[in-house]
Amino acid sequence: MIRRYRLGCVALTSVPCLSAGMAMAQSETDANSLSRALPAEGRTAASPTRKPQILFAPVPLSNPATGTGLAAGAIAFYNPNAAPQQWISAGGIIYTSRGTRGVGAFHSMSFDKDRLRFSASLSYIDDRNDYYGIGAAAGDDGIHREIDSKQLNIDLQALMRVFPRGYAGIRYRLRTTDARLKEAEAESLPAPPLDAMNSNLSAIGPSFAYDTRDSATQPHRGMMLSANWLFGLRALGDSYSHDKLQMAANAYLPIGSGTVIALRGALCAAGGNAPYYDLCLFGANNDLRGYVTGRYRDKASWATQAEWRQHVSGRWGATAFVGLGGIAPSAGTIIDKGKLLPAGGIGLRYRPFRSNDVQLRVDLAAGKDDHAVYVGIAEAF
Repeated sequence: MIRRYRLGCVALTSVPCLSAGMAMAQSETDANSLSRALPAEGRTAASPTRKPQILFAPVPLSNPATGTGLAAGAIAFYNPNAAPQQWISAGGIIYTSRGTRGVGAFHSMSFDKDRLRFSASLSYIDDRNDYYGIGAAAGDDGIHREIDSKQLNIDLQALMRVFPRGYAGIRYRLRTTDARLKEAEAESLPAPPLDAMNSNLSAIGPSFAYDTRDSATQPHRGMMLSANWLFGLRALGDSYSHDKLQMAANAYLPIGSGTVIALRGALCAAGGNAPYYDLCLFGANNDLRGYVTGRYRDKASWATQAEWRQHVSGRWGATAFVGLGGIAPSAGTIIDKGKLLPAGGIGLRYRPFRSNDVQLRVDLAAGKDDHAVYVGIAEAF
């Protein structure tokens, strides 16, 4: 059983939804996850005043993989420019009895009536996670090996509006990894390539977004298209020569009073000599809820989701969702060599602010082999 707790939410399509401070997973708590948890960029229903609205979110943790501990974060929503998009600043920490500990911070802002958008995240985590291997067969076997991993992550993005609702810009990502195998475990268990366990990822590339949503945290209509294509360059300190393409499309359809159908499709493809921690995988974001992070990873993945979002009464709402995805050795073999992975679940929503549409969420999700509990801020997508 996985118990996954998120202090934050929304997978910001391809830019790490690091709209809130941090996330913790039973399997692989990668630092990207630790900065993947708040409302994503976009037009959020902002407060009519410029006074910050601050949300504190402590989440107690207890499961065999991480031990007993606490994840806690603080998120500030404010709008100093009275712009269509409010600013978000967040920070979070995590500590467990098994030794997992980390800290993360995030900031997003916009200028010139949302013509320019900037986001940045920083996180460091020292954790214990499980490595299952690469490919569908390794995921099905479920045999894993514990890894002690220290990670520093920096993620920067700058976008400029180039046509109505369309943005183009650049994204940079840095990750340093210092990982060690648990010595007491058998040598026959799966293990990452040794050269990747102490390595650097330094990648840069173009970023694109097309955003017609009426809100980033609680959209009722519109769509969000995004794409990032990052290239690891040795000139920037990358230990490899590889690239990674991520694309996503979200659509929101209002149906009657208080009902929204949300749809999502996502595609990932990693090329070249990509390290194990930068392959396409499930569990580190919201593309398929209900999977241990990294149990299913390979050089290509795809996912589709449909979610029914219903306002129930007052500040309360509920959701039901289904998903289908898969992994494959390459983007060209998704159809003939892909592994299908189903998912589904239900969720509860609560709106803490009267003048801001940010919501707290709890999702119960089940995948092919596991099930999970997610606690977060804003919708999953």
